[in-house]
Amino acid sequence: MNILIADDEAPARGELSYILDMLEPKAILHEAKNGREALKLIASQEIDVAFLDINMPGLSGLAVANTIIEMKKPPIIVFATAYNEHAASAFEMAALDYLLKPFSEKRVAKTLERINERLDKKDLREQNNKDLKNYLIKNETTDLKKIWLERENENLLLLDYKDIYWFAAEDKKVYAHSNSERFVVRYTLKELESILSNDKFVRVHKAYLVNISYISELVPWFSGNYLVRMKDENRSELKLSRRYAAKLKEITLWT
Repeated sequence: MNILIADDEAPARGELSYILDMLEPKAILHEAKNGREALKLIASQEIDVAFLDINMPGLSGLAVANTIIEMKKPPIIVFATAYNEHAASAFEMAALDYLLKPFSEKRVAKTLERINERLDKKDLREQNNKDLKNYLIKNETTDLKKIWLERENENLLLLDYKDIYWFAAEDKKVYAHSNSERFVVRYTLKELESILSNDKFVRVHKAYLVNISYISELVPWFSGNYLVRMKDENRSELKLSRRYAAKLKEITLWT
C-alpha cells in the first residue's frame, strides 16, 4: 500500500508516519509539506491512500481533494484536522474519514480497517468518492482554480479554469472546450455551474456553460433569439436560451 501524508507541520507528519509504520509495516510512506507537493506526488506515484491536513497554507487539504477526486482512480482520502469533536462531526455526517490531532493509535487503526475494506470492495470505494464529491461541491472548495480533464487517449490534464472557453453537454457526457481541443469532464453542468459561479462562467443554455472572458459577440438568430459567438479559432456559435439570457444580461450589463 502506498500512503501519502500531507501536512505543513513536520511533527504532525512524523507522528502519523510513526503510527502508520507501526500498524502497516509493509506500507510505503510518502510525505508532502504542502498541497502542491502532494499533487506532484499523486501525479507521479500510484498513491492508494492520502492523509490530507485540512489547514495547509496556500493549498488546503480540501482543495487538493477537490482536484484528485476527478482522477480516474483517485486515492482514498482521509482528512486530518485539529478541529474539536463538534466541528469534525461535519465529516461524520458526510460519511468521510477524518483523524483528529494529536493522533491516536487506536483511531488510526480503526481508519486503516475502513481503508482496507474499501480497497477490497469497489462499491464502497465508489460510494466514498461520491460522498466526498458532494461534500466538496457543497462547501465550495474551489481555491485551486484548476480541474482534471481527460483526453481521448485517457491521459489526464490539469487545466486552469481561465483556459477553458466553455463546457458542453453532448451525448450524455460533459466536455470542456479550450481553444482547439475538447476534454471529458467528470462533473455535470449543474455541478460545474455551482463550482464556477464566481469564476466568470455563466449558463447560456441547458447544454452550455461559458466563460464570459471568451465571448466575442452576440449574433441575432431568429424570433429575437441570439447565438453566442466565442473567441476560439473556429469562432464557434452556441445557442443562447431565453431562459438564461437575463442572467447573461445582468452579468455583462447588456441592454
